[in-house]
Amino acid sequence: MNIFQKIKKTIKDMSPKNIFRLTCAICFIFMVAGVINLHNAVSSLMPQEKVKVEPTTVNYTEFMKKVTAHELTKATILADRIEATEKSGTEIVLYHGRILTEPTLPKVMDEAGVEVSFPEEDAPGIGDYIGIIFAVLFPLSMMVFFVAAGTLLYPQIKEKFSASWMRIVPKTGVTFKDVAGQDAGKEELEEIVTFLKHPEKYSDTGARVPCGVLMIGPAGTGKTLLAEAVAGEAGVPFLACTGSDFSNKFVGVGRDRVEAMFKKARKFKKCIIFIDEFDSVARVRGASNSDVGREQDTTLNQLLTEMSGFGKRGNVVVIAASNRLDVLDPAAIRPGRFDRHVLIGLPDIKDREDILKVHTEDKIPLDKDVDLNVVARGTPGFSGAQLEMLCNEAAVLSSRRGSKLVTAADFESARDKVLMGLESKNKTTDQAERKLTAYHEAGHALLACANPHSDPVHQMTIMQRGTALGMMMRLPEKEKLSVTLAQLKADLDVVMAGRAAEEIVFGKEFVTSGAMSDIERATDIATNMVVNWGMSEAIGMRKIAQSPLGYGEIVDREIKAVLDGAYLRAIETLNSQRPALDAIAEALLERETLSGKEVRAIYKASLEPLAA
Repeated sequence: MNIFQKIKKTIKDMSPKNIFRLTCAICFIFMVAGVINLHNAVSSLMPQEKVKVEPTTVNYTEFMKKVTAHELTKATILADRIEATEKSGTEIVLYHGRILTEPTLPKVMDEAGVEVSFPEEDAPGIGDYIGIIFAVLFPLSMMVFFVAAGTLLYPQIKEKFSASWMRIVPKTGVTFKDVAGQDAGKEELEEIVTFLKHPEKYSDTGARVPCGVLMIGPAGTGKTLLAEAVAGEAGVPFLACTGSDFSNKFVGVGRDRVEAMFKKARKFKKCIIFIDEFDSVARVRGASNSDVGREQDTTLNQLLTEMSGFGKRGNVVVIAASNRLDVLDPAAIRPGRFDRHVLIGLPDIKDREDILKVHTEDKIPLDKDVDLNVVARGTPGFSGAQLEMLCNEAAVLSSRRGSKLVTAADFESARDKVLMGLESKNKTTDQAERKLTAYHEAGHALLACANPHSDPVHQMTIMQRGTALGMMMRLPEKEKLSVTLAQLKADLDVVMAGRAAEEIVFGKEFVTSGAMSDIERATDIATNMVVNWGMSEAIGMRKIAQSPLGYGEIVDREIKAVLDGAYLRAIETLNSQRPALDAIAEALLERETLSGKEVRAIYKASLEPLAA
């Protein structure tokens, strides 16, 4: 190994901080050397004094003897010395410091025939001052320049050469037991574990080694946790990064990082590379002709090249996660690069109950009244991350009360907080507004109780949370994989009943904007019924694509008919059961919060006089 290879290896092994320090030291040395050379160059241009013979130094006694003996012809009195010339031409000098021993010495020398002179020193010119200023400011300005440049460039240099952006975990400590639910996903990922632990099972049957796994699913469903569990089950290192880590203002940094990541991974005999937010680096190429777009395309090309060489480059498996399958480049997700597409969906009731057990067992002490199945039923559409947040919020509420046990009421309050925000401390004191909100929510609850196809009422309240003045919550009795037309009509009737109750009790001129979210939800249901689910007689069983101008006049008219029908049904039911509407609203005004059981009891009690 020659000297240049040694230097190259030394620099390669140095940390970015040491490289920065070495660069600053070299720059400082060159700066000092440049200042010295500049000074020498300037000095060479200045007029040079003639070389003079060194004069003979004499003491005061000898000097005075020569003055008395008239041996001197002329003398020059300077601040610290007297320079004199003898008649023989010899130069002598008397160093006297800055004070003459005899103030009358010039007069004595003059009387002795010595030509005495006091030469004036040249005053410094503007050039001298400029030289002094330049000699001081130039090194200082160069130092400031290098410090500022280093401060700006060091973060980028560190990002370019450092691997700190990539998290390397030798042992994750996470297994499939730590991941509740997602049984189908875990079953597919078991193949990756088997390959990493026992690769001979694949080679014996001639099966091709899986190159990568693409996990698709909504945010918070546990994709990262599943990837860590695969590494933990296989007992291999876990190299984690995100798609945005490959984006940088320097051209080529993304490509270099991809290359460095796989080079690092191949140093391990077996490992897993996990790329979160995969759509940030694997979007469709050619979408933009800008420099940023071309840089992204180059980064993706390098990633595809690295993945294509897995068979020759070691037992490395890439697991990528994204919730945007529609924007991914086809070359990135094709077989041979990502051989497994695993759907990680939202958990069902059983999965939600299992997830709640994982987050509460041996971690959160539960009261006897807590039924995790009921909590799971009350959280439809919750992801794993939201369920974890729910458990934590319930524990926080319990500790705030000073209790050591988390109760069912804590879970109810935590769920309301997660769904609608924190309960407002500035409660409205406007009785008219409270009454209107109570009747609005009572209308929802009455239609939910009156229609057998509706999900039962779980809770209702007029306590303000976030931007919502009130809420009526229904919970399904079982998980729904499909929805019938009767259930959809029931949902529309319940959603429309809030505005309908306002109109019946207060009149058309006094309806409020509180039904905004209800109208939005009803419009979504009616639109899907007409254009996607084939539940309109006028449109038939066809899927209608939306154009830039909308769905068209016929479809819009049919959507309006569906919404108007639901509103008329809600008006009719509320008018026919007005005593029940009043009873529920009055109870809500009195207690502010009612459980589903209380609402159903009030509804049945108010209908008994009508039946009689």
